[in-house]
Amino acid sequence: MPEDYQDIVLAAYKKMRDNGKLYAILPRETTTKLRSACLKVYESRHDPKDLDILATFFDVDRMVCDIQKKLNESEPDDFRPLWNHITGGTVTTEERNTDLLAWLIDLEPRPSSSYYLSADKTIKIGGISIDDLFPPTTTTTTTSTPDDEGPIRPKPIYIPRFSPRYITISCVILLLIGTTSFVAWETSTASVRMPKEDEKCMYWNEDHYEPVKCNAQIVNATIIPLNLKKLQHQRKINLSDTLTSYSLGKVWYKGFVKDHEYFTDSGAYPLDTQRVLKPLTNTILTKYTSNYRYMLTRLVWFLCAALFVSLCGIGASKTKKKIKVGNQNETSNSHIQDLLKQIAQ
Repeated sequence: MPEDYQDIVLAAYKKMRDNGKLYAILPRETTTKLRSACLKVYESRHDPKDLDILATFFDVDRMVCDIQKKLNESEPDDFRPLWNHITGGTVTTEERNTDLLAWLIDLEPRPSSSYYLSADKTIKIGGISIDDLFPPTTTTTTTSTPDDEGPIRPKPIYIPRFSPRYITISCVILLLIGTTSFVAWETSTASVRMPKEDEKCMYWNEDHYEPVKCNAQIVNATIIPLNLKKLQHQRKINLSDTLTSYSLGKVWYKGFVKDHEYFTDSGAYPLDTQRVLKPLTNTILTKYTSNYRYMLTRLVWFLCAALFVSLCGIGASKTKKKIKVGNQNETSNSHIQDLLKQIAQ
């Protein structure tokens, strides 16, 4: 048979399938579903004029054969040639398969012989022209003249305010400065104020001696004669956990049980001159101090500081600055690329 009717029927089927018109009777393209679709169509719109199409498809005589019974007894493989055609397995197929497909989608005129003999070649589906059922989609394109268009405003470009390298270096420097400053502050000792000519005595002020006039009255302080050696060297060690084995022979202590105080020079206990400081022993050092505890505490502080600086660096990396691209302050593409390269570095 000529292929034009076959092409028309196949194209109409694909258009209905792609637009969901056949989903109710043919949700999937399988031989079993094709058989079920034919049964549904026969029950819903049985028309005696279509019996010739079904009889030709099953190769039976419509006058002596019960078409409905034949359809019920059919096998899915009976529809395999038609399935190959609609799924693209074959380019052409027999006339009976095309006529059955036309009946299945309710395409008129059918069968093919009626199409070729008819003067009106209008293709209808369900009595509706296919052009009305699927109107062509038209896309309207609006063209504008330069007079209609206003000035095009370029979109601003946002780039990171700081480069990753700059942020990393800044965070490292900030962390080093902070750590060094803290260590210097913690290990530093206050400068000793040398006595004036009329200051011939001294008293204990928290962790060191201060020169004072002998007739001065200071609450809760014992005034003793000035001793330049003690004034310059006698200090209380506030961080006892900083003591190590190197401190033996250089540190003296006062204490009983857990109440211990440590000093940098020997002699009388500053708050009670009747008591004498004892030299630091290894037993006292290991039992009442812990340099490991001191180091662990400082390590935790350092990690917290590093975390804080890292969060600041992440926050700085999120900040962006806007580059305006305009007619007057125009930034060329090459300049923008250079900026992006610098930021990436």
